[in-house]
Amino acid sequence: MFRPTSPQRSVFAVEHRLDASKRARLERSWAHEYRAHALKLIDEARFAKYFDANNGRPNKSVRLVVSVLVLKERFDLTDEEALEQLEWNTAWHYALDVLPEEAHTCQKTLHNFRALLLGDDEGAGLFESTTARLIDAAHLRTGRQRQDSTHVLSNIKLLTRLGLFVQTVTKFLEALRKAHPRLCGQLDEELRERYLDREGYFADARGSEAPRRLEQTALDVHQLVRRFEEHRGVAAMESFGLLARLYAEQCVVPASKTAEKVELEEKPSSSSLQSPADPDATYGHKGKGYEVQLTETCDEQNPFQVVTSVGVSAANESDQHHVVPALEQIERTCGETPETLHADAGYASGENIIAAQERGTDLAAPIGSKGPEAGTPTLKDFKFDEAGKQLLSCPRGETPVEQREYANGKTRVALFTRKQCSGCPMRSQCPVMKTRSGKRALRFRATEVALTRRRIEQETPQFRERHRIRSGIEATNSELKRAHRLSKLRVRRRARVALSVRLKVMALNLKRYVTHLARAAVAMAAPGPGETLTAVR
Repeated sequence: MFRPTSPQRSVFAVEHRLDASKRARLERSWAHEYRAHALKLIDEARFAKYFDANNGRPNKSVRLVVSVLVLKERFDLTDEEALEQLEWNTAWHYALDVLPEEAHTCQKTLHNFRALLLGDDEGAGLFESTTARLIDAAHLRTGRQRQDSTHVLSNIKLLTRLGLFVQTVTKFLEALRKAHPRLCGQLDEELRERYLDREGYFADARGSEAPRRLEQTALDVHQLVRRFEEHRGVAAMESFGLLARLYAEQCVVPASKTAEKVELEEKPSSSSLQSPADPDATYGHKGKGYEVQLTETCDEQNPFQVVTSVGVSAANESDQHHVVPALEQIERTCGETPETLHADAGYASGENIIAAQERGTDLAAPIGSKGPEAGTPTLKDFKFDEAGKQLLSCPRGETPVEQREYANGKTRVALFTRKQCSGCPMRSQCPVMKTRSGKRALRFRATEVALTRRRIEQETPQFRERHRIRSGIEATNSELKRAHRLSKLRVRRRARVALSVRLKVMALNLKRYVTHLARAAVAMAAPGPGETLTAVR
C-alpha cells in the first residue's frame, strides 16, 4: 500500500543528539537547506499509482529513496557507497530527516524504484515535477533559455572493428553453450577454441595481424549466422540477434552459404552496432555513445540557473531534431515556452525557426551562409509579411497580381505580369522565373524567408551581443561531466542511460538551489558594520 512520508518530526531527531557547537555547524551546512527546502520539492503523490491501495506492506518513503538516488548522483557514488552513507553519515540523516536507527534501505529497493522510474517515462516525470516546484520556490525567470548537446558514453569499452566482431561472437557462443550445450559441442573445435577455450584474446592482435584475423572472424560470423538462422530456438536468442545484426551491417553477404571469404562493408552505417554490451549505442561525429540534449535558464536576474529540459538521443542524430521536443518539455516544466531560446548553428533551420515562433519562442541560432554575388537579388531584397507567407513587393516595388499555395502546404508562388518585369535591369539575375503562360513567378517557402531574415539579423552587433550568453551552457556541460560523472556512465542501454542522466541533472539543479540558499543564509548571518558575530545557540 502507498504511504506518504509522515510530516511529524521526532523529538529524538539527530540534531537533538548533538552538542550545541556541532549542531550549529550542521545547521550551516548543505544538509540543513536540503531538509528545509529540497525535500518538499519531491512529489510523492505521483508514485501512489505504483502501489496497491489495499494490499501489501507500506512502501519505503518515496522522499527518502528519491533523495538517496539524487545524493548518489550529487556525490558521484555507487549504490553500495550511497547506502553506506545513508547508514552512517549524520549529515545524510539530518538532510533526509530520518532517525539514525531507521536510516537503512537495501540495494534491491533502489533497483525496484529505478524500475518504476523507467516506466515513468524514464524519469522524465520526476525531473519535470521537481524542477517545476524548484522554479516556483526560487522565483526563477524562465523567459530566456539556452540549449546545447554534449556527448556521453555508457558503460562499454571502445572497441576496434576486430574487437567488435570477436566480442559479439564470444557473447553468442557463451549463451549458446549455456542454453544449447549439445549444439555448441557440434561446432568446429578450432572455432570454439578461438572464442571460448582460448589462451589469450583473439582480438588482441598486432596491427599487421589484425586484417587477417578480422577476415577469419567475418567468415566465422557468416558460418554461424547461416547455420543457425533457421533454428527456431537459437534464432530467438538475443545474442544471436546481435550476431545477425552485425553480419547484416558489417558484411557484404555472399550468395553462397559455403563461401570461403566474406567481404566487409567499407563504411558501415553510423547506426550500426558499436558494442554487443549496449546495442543502443551509435556513432556520431563526437564518437560512440549518446548525445544528451540540455536546456537551461539564462536570465541574468536569476540568482542561479536550472536545467529545464533534458533528453537523450542517438549519437548520430542531428541537433535539429531536438528543438521542438525541448520546447514541449520546457512548457510542461515551466508552464510556458521561453520568449528566447539561444542555441548554436547545429539547431538552426527554417523549420525550427517557424516551429519555435508558432510556440511563442524566438529561436536565436545563427545560420551559416555563403554570401551572394554583389548585385544579385535574393529573397532578402523582397518584402514579405511578418509570417513570411505573403510577398508584399519585389525589389523594385512591384506588387504580385496573384499568390497561391501548392498542394504540399509549404511552397507558395507569387505571380507578376510580363509588363511588371519588362525593363527591369536585374531581370537576368532575378530569382523570378518565366511561366508557360508568360507570367513571372517567384516560388518561396516561409522557412526560406525565415532563414533569410536570420542571416540578415545575425550580422548585426545587437544579435551578436545578446547571443553571447549562449556559451554559458558549456560550463553546465563541464560541471555535469566533472562533478557528476556524466561523460562515462555506470549503466548501459538507452532507457537506463536516459534515467541516469535525468537523475544527474536533477541532482545538479538541487545542488545549485541548496548552495544558493546556504550562501544566502551565511550572508544574512554575517555581522554588519560595527557588529560582532554572536555564537549560534
